[in-house]
Amino acid sequence: MVIKILLIIIIAYALGSVPLPALICSRLPVKNKEAAAANTYPQVLRRHGWLGVGLVLAGDLIRALAVILLGGLLLKGSGFPGVGRRLALLFALLGQLLPITDYIRGRQRLAFPALLLLWTDWRLFLIALVVFLAVYIPTKRISLGVLAAALSFLIFSAILGSWWLQLVLAFLAAVVMVLPYRTSLVKFFSGLKKGKKRAEEEI
Repeated sequence: MVIKILLIIIIAYALGSVPLPALICSRLPVKNKEAAAANTYPQVLRRHGWLGVGLVLAGDLIRALAVILLGGLLLKGSGFPGVGRRLALLFALLGQLLPITDYIRGRQRLAFPALLLLWTDWRLFLIALVVFLAVYIPTKRISLGVLAAALSFLIFSAILGSWWLQLVLAFLAAVVMVLPYRTSLVKFFSGLKKGKKRAEEEI
């Protein structure tokens, strides 16, 4: 059991650490040499066009599926239903947040976490997607959308009947999802507090 858990942790973290957009795009022709290096989907689109986006998305889709399948299969029948997938989700997210391939410097990416969630539980993915769009469209703030989606993942995990160990892993995964956006969130909520204080002073 311990060996299986360690395998999930190591392999999920390693796959999460892979700088997939950069690796794939290094083999593609460059359409716009003035665009930034292709580390995120918008950068891939500007530098390599829709072909690059499609290939990177396909790579992320397969990578996320491999991570979640690994977690589910290794702990299948061990008395921990759903825990293997949540554990793999958590450490793949940690791999993206603190990748050993990039000297433990975090990355802000939405597609890979979303695809991990899709393969973990499609119901939670659809809920998180709707919540993200409901917050992002009026505010135009990705950080707020991610925060809302992460909270929905945790809340609806409980509503849909997860047991305590699944909820612990869901909580940790939600924290990791939000961490790359912490600076933006702190600035936003600090601005709200200052605005509220000014309004009180004017009254």
